[in-house]
Amino acid sequence: MSGALTGTIDFLGHTAYRLENEFLELIVVPALGSRAVSLRSKLAQTDLLRVPPSLAAYEKNPMLFGIPVLFPPNRIEDGTFTFGGESYQFAVNEPKHHNHLHGLVHREAWQMTGVREHAGGICLETVFDSSDKPHVLEQFPHPFRIVMRFILDGHSFVQEADIINDSGTAIPWGLGYHTSFRFPFGEQSNPESCLFSAPAGQLWELNDRVMPTGRLLDDPRSASLQAGMPMADVAFDDVFLAADHVTNEAVLTDRAAGISVTYSADESFRQWVLHTGAAGSGYICPEPYTCVTNAFNLPLDRKLTGLQVLEPGEQRTVSCAIKVEVAAPVSG
Repeated sequence: MSGALTGTIDFLGHTAYRLENEFLELIVVPALGSRAVSLRSKLAQTDLLRVPPSLAAYEKNPMLFGIPVLFPPNRIEDGTFTFGGESYQFAVNEPKHHNHLHGLVHREAWQMTGVREHAGGICLETVFDSSDKPHVLEQFPHPFRIVMRFILDGHSFVQEADIINDSGTAIPWGLGYHTSFRFPFGEQSNPESCLFSAPAGQLWELNDRVMPTGRLLDDPRSASLQAGMPMADVAFDDVFLAADHVTNEAVLTDRAAGISVTYSADESFRQWVLHTGAAGSGYICPEPYTCVTNAFNLPLDRKLTGLQVLEPGEQRTVSCAIKVEVAAPVSG
């Protein structure tokens, strides 16, 4: 087996598990929504994800650290939707726009269920079981489980999720990751040394509540994103439909540091949110989603919105991967 669980540590007052192999070090905190809070390149001696420096920093904006798990992803208008003749009301936790935001699991404690070999690598597994969460069942009264596998395999970190419907009725679902990379990666790097590419196709038009209107627009940035966009003076807060003719991955390249990170997603993830904050903020969030924001309420074909349905007892597995390549830095 390549890699090992090398110990537990305290992380912001919670038990965290450290996985390592020759190239990467990963820290996962089940109590913080089964969040990967740190991914470090040993070759470059560099943190790739944004790691909160303190509990106060984390609590100020937890979405901007590590890899929060969103189920369902992003916003639901007024927190309400109808499916299968039933009406649902999720907590309205975004008062500014009166929306539900970021789903039911990212603030919940998950259970660590074990560490084992996986295809020659090392795998840590966690599980979220809604049947143990009365406040979740109040909003979504269907028992379900999410089994998450964190796998280190050579130069790659693979995140797999099983979505399992334990209820007796069909359920709608969507999954996303609010993945927060520190970018540039190098301490001496700057945005001028960095390129970012993403599989951006058409842009979802958003209204003043940050909800898709249902219209898809051609965006001049899409071609630049597919080719690799210089990051100087660039800011994003947008939702793109993945383009059909490009590989479903985002690539972050810091030429000055000699680091390239490829964030790939399987074909279930056909929506990408790109978020940076202001230009020069020092981070970028390429967020792969299986469904677009507010997909539960959009009167569009599910093949377009990505909203999926699990029948009773059915299970679906989805996967994303982060591959880290380290080379000699490019000067000048």
